[in-house]
Amino acid sequence: MKKTIQEKIALMKNVLEVNPFNLVIGEIQERIITEAELNIKDGQLQDYHNFFREYGSMRCGSIVIFGKSELGDFQFPVAEMPGGFEEWICIGKIDPYPLFINKKSGVIYCLFEDSKIKSYEGWNDFLENYVFGERYLEIIGKDEWYELLREQQII
Repeated sequence: MKKTIQEKIALMKNVLEVNPFNLVIGEIQERIITEAELNIKDGQLQDYHNFFREYGSMRCGSIVIFGKSELGDFQFPVAEMPGGFEEWICIGKIDPYPLFINKKSGVIYCLFEDSKIKSYEGWNDFLENYVFGERYLEIIGKDEWYELLREQQII
């Protein structure tokens, strides 16, 4: 992950933990990984896997990233995607719509109502620009998460 992403995640994790009322806005969980997971090499998904070296799951406003231990429970929407399980992993949701990462390209997609698919960017860019950046507005609009990012001068 880019250093700026790590700094933003660490700052917002602290902000969310300091004030118990912030837990309704978001939550960033740390994760303990196994030795086998330390050496995962997966080309286009490497940044995604690297994220899970430090974090388990995230809920940032209306964007939810599932933890590795939760992934298996949320793969049913993959059947709706062209290429199915060979090409996609359901990694979270933009509430309530499923969020996917393409295994071949590493690009993030969301399947909105009426089977409309919106593509974003690679993992790090998605975190930087949409989860912790100004482009969160394009997906969700102004909400408590966006205001918290502004208060912390992240955007």
